[in-house]
Amino acid sequence: MGFMRKFILCFLIFFSIISIYKLIYPNPRNWYDHYRFLAQSFLQGRLDTPNLPTFYQDSLEYQGKKYLPFPPIPALVLAPIIAIRKNVTQQQVSIIIGAINAVLVFLLLKKFTIPTSALLLTVFFALGTVAFWSSVVGTTWYFAHNTALMFFLLSLIAFKNKKDFLSGLFLTFASLCRLPIFLGIVFYIFELRKQKGRLNKFIIGALLCVPIMFIYNWLRFGGIFHTGYIEVYKSYLGTAYSIFHNFGYLDIRNIPLHFFTFLFMPPLIKNGLITPSPYGMGILFITPLLLIALIPPFNKGLEKNLFRGSLAIALVDFLHYAQGWVQFGYRFLLDFLPFLLIILAIRFKPKKIYILLLVISVAANFWGVNWAIKLGW
Repeated sequence: MGFMRKFILCFLIFFSIISIYKLIYPNPRNWYDHYRFLAQSFLQGRLDTPNLPTFYQDSLEYQGKKYLPFPPIPALVLAPIIAIRKNVTQQQVSIIIGAINAVLVFLLLKKFTIPTSALLLTVFFALGTVAFWSSVVGTTWYFAHNTALMFFLLSLIAFKNKKDFLSGLFLTFASLCRLPIFLGIVFYIFELRKQKGRLNKFIIGALLCVPIMFIYNWLRFGGIFHTGYIEVYKSYLGTAYSIFHNFGYLDIRNIPLHFFTFLFMPPLIKNGLITPSPYGMGILFITPLLLIALIPPFNKGLEKNLFRGSLAIALVDFLHYAQGWVQFGYRFLLDFLPFLLIILAIRFKPKKIYILLLVISVAANFWGVNWAIKLGW
């Protein structure tokens, strides 16, 4: 595929996806935009968020100041945009990043399959997975997933092109959007374990996230391991935001809740209407094509290493005290979705059963996104 043809195709993907995202949610609520307030603080040379609305969850008081527990990269992505255009909303940036992610998925997957299959799987990613709702709603938690996805995909593209330090650096950026993604380093280590030179370059880039996060924690709370997440966890205990018994912040007893939500959580049926569940919905119902990537056995080498990377990230996500609320689909899937997409690309064939599962996935997500908007999520 020539450069000009590739450029035109990427532009068409971006334009098509962002147009669909804008069309389906033309009047977003633009609330729960924590990162916008944090970006404004960064531009003022401060790390606290004094202007954060009082009803916003996931904040904490420390020495008389209000802070967010989240890593800094999503706000740093927003900051230069806000500096140029003060009235830009988090949701507006979210749909742009979502469309960019669709292009990046195409560029990544065409390295593992034929262009036609890569294009079909790009449509699947953008319109048939939780990436769809994540992009169009753009609230804080989803915005973090979107920016993390962007850097994670860039890391995998750079890795495939043997740009190992750059790949590690992008993994650092992804991890400083969503901390569990750092565990994806397992994939890279297994892939490069027999290539010490490449592995060392990658590790140098990837480990930069550790001192950056430590310094960020120290500047906020005076301790390198103090993120603020424990305080936020305690604020949720006994509230409506957790539907099962509260176990520990990261607790092995939380795994069944996440596993059920990820795979099997059904929609709600009330007054004769079938609506998405605010607790999440399993991929069996809304993203069935992805099940192909989860069927063992996994071939030795790339497939097995991709699954190992997915499992490492999923494990820490599954330990989390809550499965995500309110959400369409299971948003934590986005943390390890790039690995599963590559497995899917390796296995995907443009035949009837796969196309049918793709169509079902896209239809289910259009249904869910429309309902989520109506329900005020």
